[in-house]
Amino acid sequence: MPSSSLSWQQGLAGRNPAISFLTSAENEMPTTSQGHCQRGTLGVVAPKVQSTERMTAPHTLLALYHAMVMARAIERRLWVFDHLEQLPPHPVGRSRMGRAATLAGVGRDSLACTGFEAVQVAAAAALRPGRDWIVPCPTDLALCLAVGLSPLDVMLAVFGRASDPASGGRQAPGAFGSRAARVVMTSAAAGRHVVQAAGIAYAAKVSGRDEVTLVCTDERGIQSGDWHEGINFAGAHALPLICLIEDWARTEGPIAQHSYGSPVDRAEGYGLAGETIDGADFDTALAALGRAADRARSQGGGTVIHALAVNLTSKASGGGLRPPEELEALAGQDPIDRMRRRLLDAGVLEAADDEEIQRDCARVVAAAVEEARAAPSPEGPRALDNVFSRVQEHG
Repeated sequence: MPSSSLSWQQGLAGRNPAISFLTSAENEMPTTSQGHCQRGTLGVVAPKVQSTERMTAPHTLLALYHAMVMARAIERRLWVFDHLEQLPPHPVGRSRMGRAATLAGVGRDSLACTGFEAVQVAAAAALRPGRDWIVPCPTDLALCLAVGLSPLDVMLAVFGRASDPASGGRQAPGAFGSRAARVVMTSAAAGRHVVQAAGIAYAAKVSGRDEVTLVCTDERGIQSGDWHEGINFAGAHALPLICLIEDWARTEGPIAQHSYGSPVDRAEGYGLAGETIDGADFDTALAALGRAADRARSQGGGTVIHALAVNLTSKASGGGLRPPEELEALAGQDPIDRMRRRLLDAGVLEAADDEEIQRDCARVVAAAVEEARAAPSPEGPRALDNVFSRVQEHG
């Protein structure tokens, strides 16, 4: 495996033995031996055995905070790519990918998860990576890092390299995927993957498997017919499904003002439980997602969680840039800063350790960029690999 894949998690564990579980055998995920998905063992941030005490233990909180900081470090590097550097041609063709392909760290259509880091790592803590299913959207960077994807995995997709564990360089960046972590790769079509997630949850229920499916979408996804179809199906069959809606409503207008109403009201009409939460507050998010996971595992049906946050990026929803004074006024609502203050006040994190985490994340991202840049691109003759199944001939 490339050296930088685990270094961000192993480095934290090496500095603090209390969080050595990140790379312990108990929490390692199995690997596949097929094709480009063979990556070795990934470290897991969220522990297998879930309990309130374990999810809020100091070592778990430190690990989740580290994933939040790592996600922000990756976003900053992608912003540099978009504004100051030239990325090499992507096999898919960047002109076909639209704005998402430019990887602007300031765009809602990019990998930017700024504002939602807290609720995303809380979701990772509430689930059992490698056992439960995760169907993310392109902005769920912190979530995917927290369940085991590495900065190198992200950069291999950015550069479209053959060793990209999600698609072998065939998909646009942000199409996260991992067989080991049960992260299901989806398309960029808003809301469509909710139907797929409902199907995964239905298969688990009829097969009698103890599995929860988390699907994430944004304020655009809930405006699609696919979202309503998937949620309606989940309610009709009481499926073990959690739908996390990541909504920038606090700075761009609440969706409840529109004619289609609140997604929580719609969810309850379809027979699911629903909660509206502060998506930038880790403890609130963890409590809500924990309740949703417990409900799903106890055959109590699905839950829609409407997580509200603020747009902390410099790009306004209607285009253009936001004034500096507006961004400064919102700085206190940054979920990473809120998590940092929580850990400092609790004595879980020291200021010196926080500075080292910031430097470590920047170093790991820089190493991942260079390793991905040097990795080979996909070969033309392998373009149809994993596209068509091989039908066994019977003589």
